[in-house]
Amino acid sequence: MRSRALFSTRQIAFAGVLGAVTVVLGSTPMGFIQIPPISITIMHIPTIIAGVLQGPVIGGIVGAMFGAFSMYQAQTSVNPLEKAIFSNPLIAVLPRVLIGVVAHYVFHMLKGRTGKTVLVLVSSGLVGYTGYALVPAATARLGLWSTFGNPVETSPIRIVLALALALLAGFIVHRTEERLGHGPALAAAAGSLTNTALVLGLIVAFGFMPAELALAVGVMNGIPEAVVAIILTGLVYRAVARYVEG
Repeated sequence: MRSRALFSTRQIAFAGVLGAVTVVLGSTPMGFIQIPPISITIMHIPTIIAGVLQGPVIGGIVGAMFGAFSMYQAQTSVNPLEKAIFSNPLIAVLPRVLIGVVAHYVFHMLKGRTGKTVLVLVSSGLVGYTGYALVPAATARLGLWSTFGNPVETSPIRIVLALALALLAGFIVHRTEERLGHGPALAAAAGSLTNTALVLGLIVAFGFMPAELALAVGVMNGIPEAVVAIILTGLVYRAVARYVEG
């Protein structure tokens, strides 16, 4: 009796292709979107797509390729801190493996009406919180140190702007949800934020960065990366799902 292969030829090819795409993204400017003063990476998107379309194991394998490439890049880095951080496999590999695993299970748990509601609420909350956190820095850059005689940190305008951004984000997500699909979008958000939270959390745990700085990096980079992942994953899913899902 012939034993069944652990992975199909299609799964092996899929993992290999997305692993190669990850390496190309990390080796070229294609993997980074420059929006001064931040740089948003899209290297995690192939891992999310692998988890959504081919399951948690293939998603984990592509994530492991992502992590292994991060470790390789660290060895050639001229930045000693970056080299020290990403030479640690717990920081470089483990969070990347979990990107695909988390994306897969979120995708399958939140496909229905509940998923749509969660997507709108989570998107609104993230954008609103980001706006609330960034108002002081933005107003300082513009020279607006106070509003109606109050410091910007305690001004009601700060709350109003955050709520306006949250409502706008919720409206946009609601209007575009049917085109991109909330299943892939939620999976992308969960996978991206898993990467951000675990990498930064482990960096803090190993003493490479204070928690306050890690939180600032998470807000400035992590949330925009999640938004970009939602958009790109939704588009890719619509384009290829009918051919490779299963």
